[in-house]
Amino acid sequence: MGTQFFGAVTFMIPHSRPWISRSDQLAVSSALATSMIARGKRVAEFEQAVAELACVDYAVAMSSGSAALALALETLSIGSGDEVIMPTYVCRSVLEAVMATGAAPVVCDVDHTGVLDLATARSKISARTKAVIAVHIFGRFCDIASLQELGVPVIEDACQAFGLRVNGGVAGGLGDIGIYSFHATKCLTTGEGGMLVTANHTIAKRARMLVEENRSTFRQMFAPLSDLQAALGLSQLSRYEVFLERRELIRAEYLRAVVAQGIQGGELNMAGAPFRFTVFSNHPFELLKNRFAEHGIAIRKGVDELLHRLLSLEDTEFPSAKELFEKTVSIPFYPSLSLGELSKVQSALVLLAHEG
Repeated sequence: MGTQFFGAVTFMIPHSRPWISRSDQLAVSSALATSMIARGKRVAEFEQAVAELACVDYAVAMSSGSAALALALETLSIGSGDEVIMPTYVCRSVLEAVMATGAAPVVCDVDHTGVLDLATARSKISARTKAVIAVHIFGRFCDIASLQELGVPVIEDACQAFGLRVNGGVAGGLGDIGIYSFHATKCLTTGEGGMLVTANHTIAKRARMLVEENRSTFRQMFAPLSDLQAALGLSQLSRYEVFLERRELIRAEYLRAVVAQGIQGGELNMAGAPFRFTVFSNHPFELLKNRFAEHGIAIRKGVDELLHRLLSLEDTEFPSAKELFEKTVSIPFYPSLSLGELSKVQSALVLLAHEG
């Protein structure tokens, strides 16, 4: 590839791994040295920097992406008797945040890429619908502009699409409210953390009030981000373009291997700045997981479960999500992947094509 990656090859290549540099360590150490380690000026600086990246005016840092989503729902005064539309193909924390409000989750099937489309969402609209949660799953773009035609607020879950530029905008800054996660497994990390972003002054003012006055019914979730975490976030953000460049390089190498092996699903990684690199396999996932583990590589399914199954709904209403759930395999894909690790995963991809 012509580019050297930091980090030595480990015995087991993890499915996810943050890239923590010496500059990150120094940034956190510098914050520690000030003794100002709670929510302070670094959090404010981080909020401003993320708002600028998202091309919006306001940002509110939170303890997690789930907390940011819960804040978004309460900021919109969503509660008992209301409905919130969301895709079934997403992590369960989205469902849990909606149910915590007392609102009814209305789950939808997804298109062949894994995202919610306008026609499907429109079929679920009712007089009780108060919001749509649109998820850029794996960094694949969900058409926010089209969903805004529904006439209800669009909460843009960009937890897996931080920095994704599309149609002249940035993921997270396209809906009424955007949500980011800075968990250790995400594109940029503060260890744990999240953020609500918006261009709407009224929404931003109410969100800030709920957090700072601790008046939210979700206050147990609304722990603030600390300056220690923000110091790490600012350091990571300063070299985020390098993160994206590395992802592009690794993606190109994987695509070359996928095409060479005739593996299905690689084309879904072509657009945007993917958070995950996924492919399809008709083999039982547990068999593949064990075989990759024998080669020292951890793989995962695209999502751990389908939300409609948690709600005891039949698979027949969600054929696309069911197929994606059964076939999708996610392989190690992150900027700290070393050349040796990359080569090892490329070599193991043959298992997806030929494992019996």
